[in-house]
Amino acid sequence: MSATDKTIVLVTGANQGIGFQTVKKLAKEQPSYYVLLGSRSSKNGDEAVAKLKAEGFSNIEAITIDVTSDESIASAAAIVEKKFGRLDVLINNAGIAIDYKYDPSSKTGPSISQVMKENYDVNVFGTTQVFETFVPLLEKSSHPRVVFLSSSLGSFGAMIFDTAYPIYRSTKSALNMVVRVFAARYKEKGWKINLCCPGLVQTNLNGYTERGEPVENGAINVVRLATAGKDGETGTYSNRHGPLPW
Repeated sequence: MSATDKTIVLVTGANQGIGFQTVKKLAKEQPSYYVLLGSRSSKNGDEAVAKLKAEGFSNIEAITIDVTSDESIASAAAIVEKKFGRLDVLINNAGIAIDYKYDPSSKTGPSISQVMKENYDVNVFGTTQVFETFVPLLEKSSHPRVVFLSSSLGSFGAMIFDTAYPIYRSTKSALNMVVRVFAARYKEKGWKINLCCPGLVQTNLNGYTERGEPVENGAINVVRLATAGKDGETGTYSNRHGPLPW
């Protein structure tokens, strides 16, 4: 089976952490899938793919995509269109958490608005632009699926750690609303668009916290949603244990 005959998947921010584990899990469990490992740095992307190929996975390749650059996103879409003619699954994984950059007691550090703009640029603006840019290629799929990585910290219903991380968690709350709209917009067309909280797992994003679970666990629900059938869910917000309150 050639790559073009397989289910074409793009995972952003996949050279490390949850994105890397998602690529690995898909490549291992879904031999009929061809996975594009997205990375802002071509060097990091190539190195990540080399690691996976050394483990025997051949149904993967690297693609450079910086979600904060409209030009980079458009370039990645052009490559996918030329090579495959469509995209079947988009996993919007790229994200950052940078509340630590704002220190209200500092007179020289960045303002809270500067830090918010930087965080929103990746988690909301960039992620939304990736989806919009790839819509024409997803429309050419017989079964489009889109997974957006969110967090339970963005849940108004759960409101855990209610005094912490106002910047990061607000980006995820905003993303949740955007995705709910997209899910409703494309529901009648049969698209499956869902939000996934990977749970607290040990990644660079949280400084490999000792409270976190193994990073592999973060890919479980992502892959479940990415491989959903035509009768699968859409417009949901969940982690690997089940639905989350909005």
